[in-house]
Amino acid sequence: MTKHLNTLWQVVNAASTVADFTRQSQTYTFPIIRPVTVYLQAEQAEIRLVRWALPKVDIFVQLQVAFGWRIATDQDADGVYVVAKRRMLVGSMSRATFTLTVPHDAYLILKLNESSLLLSDINGTFHVPPKDAKGQLQLPSTTLE
Repeated sequence: MTKHLNTLWQVVNAASTVADFTRQSQTYTFPIIRPVTVYLQAEQAEIRLVRWALPKVDIFVQLQVAFGWRIATDQDADGVYVVAKRRMLVGSMSRATFTLTVPHDAYLILKLNESSLLLSDINGTFHVPPKDAKGQLQLPSTTLE
């Protein structure tokens, strides 16, 4: 019985080590001059949006099966740009969570495919129409606090 328990613990420890090896997190910080546009393109990811008063954009990325992702970032006078693409084959096993912390007055462009979006600290009425004939969701301009 003890031998079986030891074998089981070895398997659990090995699985935990592999899981830790395949996880990666990184924070990208961009000091900005207002006004700023933030562009994010991602697929099959969870996007969390938080607003703050600081003059910078922080993007915290958590990747599972990190080698399945390619992430490119850039910044110019107009904005901050992040593109996250999944690699062929191994990308299908990958998951990602992006936490965007942006100034209150940042303009956002989110190009998402099969993703989820979480908006924090929202006050107001949010209108979400049905998808159009192409399967696209077009959100109307909405005033939120």
